[in-house]
Amino acid sequence: MTSKEAHALFDILTSHVTLSEIENLKYPKTIATFGPPLQPSATLKTSSPLLRILLQSFILDLPGLRNVTSHFWTDSINRLTTALDDANLSQSYDKGCVGIRRTLSTAVASIVESVSRGRLGGYPKQSLKQDGAYDRTNPDDVVKAWDDFLQRIIYGDLLDKMFVKAAETDKLSDHEPVVQAAHQYALIMIISQVLTADITEMRKRVKQIEQSMDALEKPQIDLLRKYPSRSSKEQQKIRSQSESRSISIVTAILSTASSALPMSESTHKLALDYLSLHLAIRDREQLIQVLCHHSPDFVTTSIRELVAVYDPIIRALHKAVDLGSGVTDLQNFLDDLIALSQLDKAKASKVPTIQDFVHLLQKHQGSSHVFIHQALKNGKELSEWYHEYASHAVEQYKQFNGLPEGEGTAAGDFTAYLNDLVFKLPEDERHTVLEQIDRHAAFLDSLAQRSKDCMDATVRASLASEKTNTKSTENELKGSPGMFLLKWQHFIDSTTLTPGSSNGAPRTGKSQSVRDATAVDVEGNEAATTRQVDMTEKAELAPPNVGHVLRRLEPGFKEELRRMVDVRKGKGGGAEE
Repeated sequence: MTSKEAHALFDILTSHVTLSEIENLKYPKTIATFGPPLQPSATLKTSSPLLRILLQSFILDLPGLRNVTSHFWTDSINRLTTALDDANLSQSYDKGCVGIRRTLSTAVASIVESVSRGRLGGYPKQSLKQDGAYDRTNPDDVVKAWDDFLQRIIYGDLLDKMFVKAAETDKLSDHEPVVQAAHQYALIMIISQVLTADITEMRKRVKQIEQSMDALEKPQIDLLRKYPSRSSKEQQKIRSQSESRSISIVTAILSTASSALPMSESTHKLALDYLSLHLAIRDREQLIQVLCHHSPDFVTTSIRELVAVYDPIIRALHKAVDLGSGVTDLQNFLDDLIALSQLDKAKASKVPTIQDFVHLLQKHQGSSHVFIHQALKNGKELSEWYHEYASHAVEQYKQFNGLPEGEGTAAGDFTAYLNDLVFKLPEDERHTVLEQIDRHAAFLDSLAQRSKDCMDATVRASLASEKTNTKSTENELKGSPGMFLLKWQHFIDSTTLTPGSSNGAPRTGKSQSVRDATAVDVEGNEAATTRQVDMTEKAELAPPNVGHVLRRLEPGFKEELRRMVDVRKGKGGGAEE
C-alpha cells in the first residue's frame, strides 16, 4: 500500500473499532468480558482491546488514581457500570432524535480515535521550522507551530522546559515562540456544548400529548407508555421489526395489539413524541435509582476512596495556590461562557461563532496561567507528580520503527502490520478493499482541506477583530476547524433512527426531521435552530462505504489489539506485565 492508503486504512479501522467499543459498553456482556482492571482475571478474551490499551497507557497511571486499590475497579466501578447497563437506558432509534448520551458518546469517540492512532502508530517525526519564529496571524504558521510543539514535546525536551518556565512566570509571553503560537492553535480548536433536561417539565408535556391523542385508544396509549420498561430483548425484537418492515417504532409497538387502528400523520407524530418523553423520563429515573438509591451504595464508596487517594494532591494544591482567587476566576469564566452559550429563539441569527469562543478563552487565559504558575512554583511535589505523568503520557506517542521522515504519516509503527493484513487477502478481495481505501483517502483529503479553510478563516477573523475591536459576523465563519469536529458530525449523522412516519425507511442523524426533533426542548417548544451550528454547514461530505474493508480486515485488526493487551508491548520493543 502507499503511505496515503495505509493512513486511510488505519483511519477506517481505528474509527470503527473505537465507536463500536464505546457503543458496546451499554451491554452487560461487554462489561463482563472487559478484563482488568474491572475483572481480576487477565485470561479473558477482552471485548474492548482498544479501550484496554488506552486505559493502561493513560488512565491507570494518573496521579492519585494510580493509588486506588484493585477493589475500587473490581467492586465499585464494575458494579456501577453493570448497574447502568442493567438499567436498559433508551436508544436514539426509539426516541426519533439524537439523544444526549449518543451526542456525548460520539464526541468521546471522535477524540479517542485520534488518541488511539497516536498510541498505536506513534506521532510522525518531522523536521522543525528552522528559524523558530512563528507569525500568529498566518494560519500556516499557526498549524506548523502546533506540529513543532508536539514534535518537541514528544521527541525533545520542551515538556521539561515548560514545567520550569511555568514555575518561573505566569505570563504566556515569557514562554518560547512555539509555545505561544501553539497556544493560539489550541484556543481555536476548543468547543463547548451543554445539554440538560428536567423530569418535571417532561411529565407536563406527557399530559399535554395524552389530551391530544384522541385517535388512540387507552390500550394503545398503555402500550407506548409501558414500552420503556420492557426488557432489552423485547425492545430489540420490536426494533428489528421496525427496521426490517420499514415501519416506525410506534407502528411496530402498536402492531403487537390485538387490533391496531390506523392513525393520521399528526397523531403518529404525537405518539412518537409521547414515546420519546416516556423513554427520557425512565432514563432519568433509572439514573437516579442507580446513582442515589442503589444498594449496596457503591457510588458513595467510590467517592470516598477517590477522596482518600486525592487527599495529598488536594492538600498540596491548597498550600500552593490561592484557591479563593482561583474560584472567583473560574466563576467569572463560567458566567461569561453561559451568557455566550445561551441561544435566544427570537434572535436565532445571533448564534455564537467559533471566533466568539476564541475571544472568551483569550479573555480568561491569563487566569489559568496564574493558577499553573502558583501550583508549580509553590507545590514541588505537585510539579513532580504531574511532570512524571506527562512524561509517561507523551512517551506513548513515540515511533520506534525508524521510518523515514514523511513515511510515519502512513500508520506509523502499525504500517507494516496493516500491509501484511492486506497482502494476505486473495487478489480479487484485495482489489475491492484497496478501491474502498482509496475512496476513503480522498474523503480524508477533503476533510483536511475543509479544516484548513476553516482554520484560515478563523485566524484571519481573529486578526481583523483584534485590529478593529469588533466581533466577526456569523457569515464570516462557516463551519469549525479541526478533523475532530468534522468526524464527530459524521458519527452523529450516521446514527440510525426510527422512520418519522408510520411507514418508511429508517432515518439518520442528518435527516432534517431528526435535527428538528433534537431542537425541541422538554416543554415541547422549538429551541433556537441547530442549523446555524451544524459543524459541517451546507456541504455534503459523506464518508464512503467501507463495509468490505471492515468485514475482511477488522477481525484481524482486533486480534492484534488483543495480542497487544495480553503482552503489553513496550514502546522500545520489550514487554511489561
